[in-house]
Amino acid sequence: MITLIQYINILTRDGKSLLFRNYGESDVDRDLLAGFLSAFSGFMKEISKSDIKSTATDEFKYFYTIIDEIIIVVCSDLIEEDAVVNSKITDIRVKFIEEYGEILESGEWAGNRSVFAEFKREIDNFILGSIKVSLIGLGGVGKTTLLRLICGKDINLEYQPTINVDITNYDGTEIGVDRSIMLWDFAGQSNFRSLWKSLLVETDIVLLVLDSTFESLNPTKEIIRDILDKSFKDKLVIGIANKQDIPNRLTPEFCEKMLSEVVREPPIKVHGMIAINSDYRKMIHAILRDAIDKISQ
Repeated sequence: MITLIQYINILTRDGKSLLFRNYGESDVDRDLLAGFLSAFSGFMKEISKSDIKSTATDEFKYFYTIIDEIIIVVCSDLIEEDAVVNSKITDIRVKFIEEYGEILESGEWAGNRSVFAEFKREIDNFILGSIKVSLIGLGGVGKTTLLRLICGKDINLEYQPTINVDITNYDGTEIGVDRSIMLWDFAGQSNFRSLWKSLLVETDIVLLVLDSTFESLNPTKEIIRDILDKSFKDKLVIGIANKQDIPNRLTPEFCEKMLSEVVREPPIKVHGMIAINSDYRKMIHAILRDAIDKISQ
């Protein structure tokens, strides 16, 4: 995930930081930030509560707005469009007022910054957006069942083909992630595969699902060669060898070896799964959490 936002700081007018989120590659010079706030404190007093002001240095642009005694400061790269940052700040301030406006207006807030700790999740969602996880594979391999396992929904053992794509919003806090996750379940029937390239755009993680049979191995290799390696070489792809409970199933290790015949760097790691078995829920959660840690790095 690439963002041109360097950091966001929510703080009091006297410079006490309440919540700080750093999205840049280097540590923020807090002394420089304090100097910036000191230099522009006069201007801040002049702006109305609905205004968003900005200024620029040789390296960054700074945007700021006021909510009562609270200041929101956003630092971005110089090439970031003002309208994009202003839109994000507007969304953040609206949500902030919704969550904490009553506390601030009533005068009940006594300066305890821990009150705002949970808001970091909202900021991450506004700045970074949801994490997009796409489940692709042939029809009938268990993509929808795997999605339902992730979300803790009842499993329907009767096969019902997905039409086009099914999008499910999943709260990442259950797996220890501070952002929401959008699960995209792609229809696997051949007449829908022409849509996969457009649907994969902006995907962060691909779950490539097969049913642990020889019949699905070669078509799955074609998916890697013709779609993932051609157009989405930078995406993190994780193999799921589902239906490990069927007779004569192929092991995850064998599936991984066969899929590695399609040259891809890094090679696709394949995990065994029985998506109809709720005991595997912790396992798929751990796989997702590890994958999100990798893309976050």
